[in-house]
Amino acid sequence: MRKEALSLSLVLLAVGCGKGKAPTTAVPSSTTTGEASVELAGSAAGDDAGDAMDAREAAQWAAAKDGEPEELMRLADLTGCEGLRERAERAELRSTAIAAMQYCHDFSELPWLAQQALDGNDADAKAALDAAVALAARPRRATDPEDADDLHNGCTSLLTLARAPERPRERRVLAIRALRMLTEYGCVKRADVPTDLDVH
Repeated sequence: MRKEALSLSLVLLAVGCGKGKAPTTAVPSSTTTGEASVELAGSAAGDDAGDAMDAREAAQWAAAKDGEPEELMRLADLTGCEGLRERAERAELRSTAIAAMQYCHDFSELPWLAQQALDGNDADAKAALDAAVALAARPRRATDPEDADDLHNGCTSLLTLARAPERPRERRVLAIRALRMLTEYGCVKRADVPTDLDVH
């Protein structure tokens, strides 16, 4: 009898412990940047836009969101240009990724930027063309064969846009502006760049 009572007491004790609130670990209140970082890291873990984003990268995306040049430059250095393109598959990161591409150290993303200029919405197209103009404005330097291919492909797409009268004028103007500077790299002949628009 005493054994049964003891067993019953142990059962009740176990059940009682199970009903109590689980121990909680204090979670610091997040600041605006911290909260955005956690959200970005969490949402990145389950998507296909590159590898899962760690806290450091998520914090840099949040810092660069407002378009500050230094923060965009840090983002480009942290993720690399290919990483920017992969993250740009996520709509909420695309505009930041495009803006950061102007700080790429080569022309690897010029074809992608030119494609956005052709097919993207107005905001993405303008941002992509602004980035292309910024890349083109850099002092000329030697390009390796792989970079030369990207440069050629990007120039071809920009030239297609510049020659399309049915396209929005603002897009054509920016494409021509970039092409005029890119002629120094030999990816397009200056005589082939349209002159029907007043571009300064």
